[in-house]
Amino acid sequence: DVFLNPFTEKVFEMGSIVKPLTMAAGLDAYAITEDTTYYDAGHVNIRDAEIKNFDGKGRGRQSMYDILDQSLNTGAVFIMQQLGMRQFRDYVDRFGLGSLTGIDLPQEISGNVRNLEVGREVEYATASFGQGIATTPIELITALSAVANGGELMRPYMVSRIMDGNMVISKTEPSVRRRVLRKETSEIVSRMLSKVVDKTLAGGTVAMPGYHIAAKTGTAQISNENDSGYSDQYLHTFFGYAPAFDPQFLILLFLEKPVGVRYASQTLAEPFRDLTEFIIHYYEIPPDR
Repeated sequence: DVFLNPFTEKVFEMGSIVKPLTMAAGLDAYAITEDTTYYDAGHVNIRDAEIKNFDGKGRGRQSMYDILDQSLNTGAVFIMQQLGMRQFRDYVDRFGLGSLTGIDLPQEISGNVRNLEVGREVEYATASFGQGIATTPIELITALSAVANGGELMRPYMVSRIMDGNMVISKTEPSVRRRVLRKETSEIVSRMLSKVVDKTLAGGTVAMPGYHIAAKTGTAQISNENDSGYSDQYLHTFFGYAPAFDPQFLILLFLEKPVGVRYASQTLAEPFRDLTEFIIHYYEIPPDR
């Protein structure tokens, strides 16, 4: 366990950073639009299961943007239901969740989406907000990259080229595995996520003057190791990309079992902001607003 690469050899239930994928799937399939609204009662019942928002509170009539801005579990479930289970599963597969990315690192494992094979709606409902299915970080960030880059699922790689003296022995070129989303879908979700950063995320501390930054946090319950159900420990996640409408880089941070603090915005917003600021200055990326 000590020597496993957690980015390619461990799986996690990633929580709310999966919501942009659910949103993108709903928009791409025309199951929802930017103008769609739904009623948030704070909970949704699926047979004998009750699914709640992170704070258990209902907020009344909400927009699709509000689902990402306030990280509403009920909203993610609403989008899944508008898609239908079969179409939702189709997008899970198209995003590459549950399959190898093909990255050039040893012993990559695939994520675990077997819960969806049971065929019960409650598993699809929890999957819509990133619980009940587990992915490797590289698998999820590859899917999220498709949201950022205009809709194409890429093959990630580490080694750009291999040299023998001055001679190039082999060279890796960016490789598109398939198109997952329409370009318009990517632009809509990027607009939503950059608005989240501008307005509310971490009290506005992630926003940078002159730049559109798209980002989303996740706070996921960690399942019990030797039993069913969930523990009282959490996984914090934070992903984002910039500039939002012509991204030059994408960051994923995750933190296992943080102590003394509840939400990812409290632990990972500052590191994300520091990294983003450093990369923008280092590569001299020009402002986009």
